[in-house]
Amino acid sequence: MKVLMIVAHPRTNSLTFSITKHIQKGLHDKEYKSSILDLYREEFNPLLDEKGEEEWENPAKGKPSYIVEKERKKLKRYDALIFVFPIWWYGLPAIMKGYIDRVFTYPAFTQVNPQKVLWVGLAGETKEEFISNGHDESLRHQLIKGISEKMGVIDKEVEIFFDTMDRDKKFDYEKTMNKAYLLGTLF
Repeated sequence: MKVLMIVAHPRTNSLTFSITKHIQKGLHDKEYKSSILDLYREEFNPLLDEKGEEEWENPAKGKPSYIVEKERKKLKRYDALIFVFPIWWYGLPAIMKGYIDRVFTYPAFTQVNPQKVLWVGLAGETKEEFISNGHDESLRHQLIKGISEKMGVIDKEVEIFFDTMDRDKKFDYEKTMNKAYLLGTLF
């Protein structure tokens, strides 16, 4: 299986990237081929402008940019996608949301159609805080129903790493990296 990992974090020395690398190691140990698309280092422009907005009923009227076409062609080479991101304001970072808005527009997303999608979010709050406020259910609904199912993905899941800001001083880095590695081996 060929897997594209789409990562959104401004710092490459972040926990987000450490988790990404451990997931990738698990994928490689399972003998999957994987690549990382780093939206920040690619300097992906998340803004959808009038010129690049495609029209559903008249695709000839609005044409996707060269960058968007290039991304769509890239995505077609992969069987599965793994999105790795910090959860900011209980949702996706703007650059990742913009990537989805621009690249996965209708009807283009029907041509990409990955077999499997895994969303890996990093929440600063503890699991108890995140769940008790309903943010877990809301985020899962957005990622599964609002995006994955609209893309036509059958096999989809969300994994959240909690307490990543370590406010309670109980964060276990080694346990977290083992969990990330297992995500790759079980993918």
